[in-house]
Amino acid sequence: MNDNLVELRNISLNYNEVKALDNTNITFKKSSIHALIGEHGAGKSSIGLILSGLQKPTSGEIIIKNKSYSYLKPKVALSHNIQFVHQQFLLNPYFSVAENLFYWDKKAPFFSLSLPKKIQEIAKEYLNSLGFDIDVTKITKNLTLSEKALLAILIKIKNNPKIIILDESLDKISVEYYSKLKKILSSLRSNGSSIIIMTHKIDRVYDIADKISIIRNGKNILTENIQSLGKMQIIKMAYTHFTETPISNTHEDSFYHLIKYNEAILENLPVNLIVLNNDGILKLINKYFLNNFKIDSTQYLEKNCELLLEKTIKTTKNIILNQVTKENENTIFHLSICINNIKGIYNIHYSPIYDNKQKIGAMVILYDITEYDSLQRDTQLSEKLSSVGLLSAGVAHEINNPLEIISNYLTNIKFRYNDPDLLKIVNKLSKQVNYITKIVSNLQNFSNLEKVAAENTNINELIKEMIDLLKLNAKLKNIKIVFTELSENNIAYINENELKQAILNILKNSFESIKQDGEIEIIINKIDIYGVSNIELQIKDTGKGIDESKDYFTPFFSTKSNNGTNTGLGLSLVYGIITKYEGTISINNRTDKKEGCVIKITFPIISELLTIDSNL
Repeated sequence: MNDNLVELRNISLNYNEVKALDNTNITFKKSSIHALIGEHGAGKSSIGLILSGLQKPTSGEIIIKNKSYSYLKPKVALSHNIQFVHQQFLLNPYFSVAENLFYWDKKAPFFSLSLPKKIQEIAKEYLNSLGFDIDVTKITKNLTLSEKALLAILIKIKNNPKIIILDESLDKISVEYYSKLKKILSSLRSNGSSIIIMTHKIDRVYDIADKISIIRNGKNILTENIQSLGKMQIIKMAYTHFTETPISNTHEDSFYHLIKYNEAILENLPVNLIVLNNDGILKLINKYFLNNFKIDSTQYLEKNCELLLEKTIKTTKNIILNQVTKENENTIFHLSICINNIKGIYNIHYSPIYDNKQKIGAMVILYDITEYDSLQRDTQLSEKLSSVGLLSAGVAHEINNPLEIISNYLTNIKFRYNDPDLLKIVNKLSKQVNYITKIVSNLQNFSNLEKVAAENTNINELIKEMIDLLKLNAKLKNIKIVFTELSENNIAYINENELKQAILNILKNSFESIKQDGEIEIIINKIDIYGVSNIELQIKDTGKGIDESKDYFTPFFSTKSNNGTNTGLGLSLVYGIITKYEGTISINNRTDKKEGCVIKITFPIISELLTIDSNL
């Protein structure tokens, strides 16, 4: 099966005497995110212009669906659903966000531009479906650079492109927008699209791309799977002056000329880079480093690099400083570093600089792996929960035996005695034993990540039942329970007993945190998460709040006391139940000037799940 969406064969492009592309060959496949890396003027943008029909190549051919073109006209490119986001964005600065989104959209009614409210509604609905909260009435020239870049991309994504080309626009996206956009681009890839990104941000290439091509002097010198190449390999291949060293008579002169000769390249490399001499004196701090750590180079240049690391713990600082004397290239993994009060987890790559055979200094690159580290810790949490699941299943198995014996005794009493008062008590006991049996069954299922006996559960009714169960205890402790229910569809696909167990665990935490005289507020809302309607359940209490830790869902951690210790499964059990049913859970201190914490749970509304399943 041919997975090629478009192929460029022997493409050349001349601007008078300048060769922008020189006999270039490159193929873009479906279901891929393909990064083009190279310095300014390497030819990356020319590839995008040719694919979108905005530039006619001097020679070569373009192959789409086994058909050969000497060049693509814009209409032909659009007919193949090829969308191009130019690095200059090409937005109308005097249009609102809504007008820029739908001005060129043939699906939007023409008269909608004369009805601002209508087009604003369409635009707001579109942005909300993707998880973005942007004022659609805002004039484009007043947007931030990140918002303009996002708008330019979303205009093209709206058409569900088969091929979308992002010419350095992803570089201008903020971290907040990038995390959401990454999910959208990944979804396009899953649906068979090819996403082509031109970028200088190597870290984002590794985060999002699966394939990379190095464009240098108008040629594609390499196309490879991203995981097959190291970051330093990419930098050295893509940036032509990176490894060139000038001739000099003394080591100091050599070092000085090296910096000056390569300054433009080193300054603009998309990594956190510093250059030191043999004495550890900072000779260069590049722009990427300065921006990331929000520092002024004049405070640190020509000073010992110890000053840069003064906020980093001594042990880590010594590990880094000891590298300055090393003769060989080396990487140190997973160091916690603080520079200018900005903390993160980094891999440190040390690369000595030589003049002939004499070491004259070193380059140090800090690769930010903070997000990766967070993901790794989440994985470890999942493994802990899995282990506790096995433990709880074993405990539940042991509890089942005496429960079965008690149940048999109660059944015998029912058939042997006719005393109505006794039978009334026995029936109540039987009901409680059955309820305990279900809880134990759920405890056994805690080790299983699959949904067990899921059902359509009315969240409003379930919460009312929980409140009714707890109202006596609440009255004794003078704790007020306030419930705001959801008036519309509130049906979720989740095992009712498991959800009861989860909510009881949370409410029990709240009761023990408050102890006496307080309030628990339960609110149900309907929210959109990436276009899917979800039920959001908020449980707020006026207890002591939580320690700002990340161990809330670890077994045996509790929010009940300030020391954060307990002897039960606590929120880990809740976490296991909620995530089994495509739900999410978070816990934070309240931000409404009240002491206490708020736990938020979300899960898809049943109608949305049915819609998703029918589309698969």
